[in-house]
Amino acid sequence: MEVVFSIIIMNSIRSGRITAVGTLLAVTAVSCYIMHTRHRRKKSNSDNKHDNLPSTTDDPTDDTNSNNDIDDNNNFYKQMGISEENLPTHIQREIYKERQRKKKEIMISMKTPMYDNIYMLDQHGEVLCTISQKKANWYIRKKIGKWSTLVKKDKDIINSKNCKEEGEEVKCIQLLFEHNRTNKKGSSEEVYLTSAKQNICVACGSDGYHIRHYIVPYSYRSLLSKEYKSHMSHDIVILCPNCHVECERFSKRRMKDMENDLRIKLGPEYNVSPVIEDSYLANVRSCAIALAKWQDKMPQEKVDRYDSVVREYLASICTNEEEKSEILNTKKELNKAQLQAACGVKYRVKNPNYIPGANIVVQSLQQDDKAIEQFILDWRNHFLDTVQPRFMPNGWRVDNPVACGTRSDWDEDDAKLGAKSWFGNTAFL
Repeated sequence: MEVVFSIIIMNSIRSGRITAVGTLLAVTAVSCYIMHTRHRRKKSNSDNKHDNLPSTTDDPTDDTNSNNDIDDNNNFYKQMGISEENLPTHIQREIYKERQRKKKEIMISMKTPMYDNIYMLDQHGEVLCTISQKKANWYIRKKIGKWSTLVKKDKDIINSKNCKEEGEEVKCIQLLFEHNRTNKKGSSEEVYLTSAKQNICVACGSDGYHIRHYIVPYSYRSLLSKEYKSHMSHDIVILCPNCHVECERFSKRRMKDMENDLRIKLGPEYNVSPVIEDSYLANVRSCAIALAKWQDKMPQEKVDRYDSVVREYLASICTNEEEKSEILNTKKELNKAQLQAACGVKYRVKNPNYIPGANIVVQSLQQDDKAIEQFILDWRNHFLDTVQPRFMPNGWRVDNPVACGTRSDWDEDDAKLGAKSWFGNTAFL
């Protein structure tokens, strides 16, 4: 494929006939190559099997690999004799944005693993769930739990960082009080809570940099009542930076459509601009920018007109009479600091009548439990349809409880099929 693209573009360059059609073919060829390279890289990452949890130590080769990924496209252009400066502006812009995003991956990624997989046992020694190291220390500090060990026998609890093989002992915490178990034995909810979770991207399986991703967008989730957020980690998963960008693109598109539809239905008072522009201040800023950048190339009449607009504004905000008289003195040119002050004037203010889209969406649910449940289930289905994850935690289901303390439906049909048939990286409802 690379050879075909190279022949097409090199023939156009050597012949000297780089027409609009030739440029279009070159851009199309480059775009196809980029998509092909990304698909091939993603496929190779997803084919790797991740049986063990990734190491948390920094690997010096990670930065080298990321730098190589950034310059993959440039190397392709250089092989064809095309420098980055001669590429179309929209391709240069995409290369720059990709390079900047790669540089920020370390900064925006999680610094510690998301799952510590510390098992919590009840008084009878049965596994209740897996918790973080911080939560385990809290139980010890409050003297309502003690450190204990658990012999691994269940193959659903195989991926713990403290135990790699069946029969080994796992460090865990045991409660010193009677716990009220809310989930049914053998249900998907119990399997999700008690299974060790891998610190890998749920979409492609990458074990590099990770980002905490909210299946229900955080702007919506933060406005829901406490029972839909507290002790509810079911809708928080791990994505690598690349998969996170792709997922956010689809999520923001859906959020925008939802919010726009609601604004239209609710009336014009909800369909207002988030900011109010002051036309006078906007004109002052525009005149100041024109004087600062293109004063030498402008007609003198326009320069005088723009100069008077800027002087009137600067004099109106000046409190010192001497400085005010100096500003209004047209014989003295405006200095650089004065022009910068006029260029930086804030001509946009927050509209007090504007209601954020997230507030409108959550308010439309009217605190109805059924409406909120369906809202969360729709976002779970949207995540599966757009991301198509293959490494979700065991027991993760679309119809798992959406609120803390509720039970999932577990009927006789589920019991006949067995819990195992609903779990795994390729079976979703």
